[in-house]
Amino acid sequence: MNCKVQGVYKNLRYRILIIEEERYILDMGSSFWKILFPFFYWILPNTAYKVKDREIIEKIKTPGVKQSKTAWDGVLAGVVGVILANLLQPLVNYFDVESTPLVNSIIVAITLLIILSVFYYLNIRSKKSLSRVVNLEQYSKKRLWVRPQSFKHFAFISFFYLFFLGFTILSWGGFIQLANAIILFAGMLCLSLAILCIDGSIRRQ
Repeated sequence: MNCKVQGVYKNLRYRILIIEEERYILDMGSSFWKILFPFFYWILPNTAYKVKDREIIEKIKTPGVKQSKTAWDGVLAGVVGVILANLLQPLVNYFDVESTPLVNSIIVAITLLIILSVFYYLNIRSKKSLSRVVNLEQYSKKRLWVRPQSFKHFAFISFFYLFFLGFTILSWGGFIQLANAIILFAGMLCLSLAILCIDGSIRRQ
């Protein structure tokens, strides 16, 4: 069954689903495993709350903004990335750290724990933020299955998730061997982007 998806204003945890003129608030953060692996949103049932009060929906939904992205945006971003990489390359050696692979492994483990803790905190904060506007527990709870809108959508999310996750593993593996802080930070950025693929797994329309 097709549905229209809208975002909740300044809140990554929830989505508004419109199914046959019925409004639901989908909780995407009820399971932390789904935050780590966005594929689970398509495999496992998701928690949603049926909200009949349309005034509440209008109050919390993200204002509609026309998108003007084109393929040239991606090309421009790639060119800027290459230029920045070449400019920063002479500075990489200044970020070398004197340590052993064991110590580097501990640093990677601590970094991973910090990133997961930050996203867990943001998940909890998003719930508290919405609860100030609407108490979802007063509405009937549903279990909904969500499927990718198309194979293209599935392939798009899968590619970027696996790309960023793979680059994270390579970066942190390189840090353990080379002990360079730039590589560590690159892995942190890529892991954050991989987790944020959750925002595209249930795409807004």
